[in-house]
Amino acid sequence: MIDAEALNDLLKRACLIFDARATHSGGAAGSFTTMHINQLADDLLAALDSCEVAERPYLMEGYRSLSLAADIPPGRSCQQREMLVDVARQGLAYVVIGRQEERPATKDEVLALLQHRWTASMLAWADFFPPSLDEVSPSCSCGTVSLGSLGYGRCGSKFRSDESRVSGIPARRCA
Repeated sequence: MIDAEALNDLLKRACLIFDARATHSGGAAGSFTTMHINQLADDLLAALDSCEVAERPYLMEGYRSLSLAADIPPGRSCQQREMLVDVARQGLAYVVIGRQEERPATKDEVLALLQHRWTASMLAWADFFPPSLDEVSPSCSCGTVSLGSLGYGRCGSKFRSDESRVSGIPARRCA
């Protein structure tokens, strides 16, 4: 059976992709993101072989969502890619909590865990992308990532709440 540490690692990776707003990247950064989404999907598929029966639907839905997100070209339908990564992230949170508590997780518990693990977009971006990709992403189609708006030390001081995030967890983005 997949152990709790491996499940937490999968959740950490999904959270980092989501929190870094990596699904909004294009060009070389977008290709890097797609590679990591595919790797996470492959690891979820492998976890399906060694999980408990009650965990399978969450992991399978996460795998499907990540596969769909990886099929969307970088820089296009970035909000849809973000929502699909969020489906996987939430599913993994249900599994992690269910395993810890030995009972099904509630939506409130999942949101609380994800909020507790939330990393500010700028910090997550710096953790996710190597420095060579820090400033190379072209603007995305929805405008969340504008040329030069993300990347270590490149964001202005004006922020606004991003209410379009699926999970309802407050996030911030460059204005």
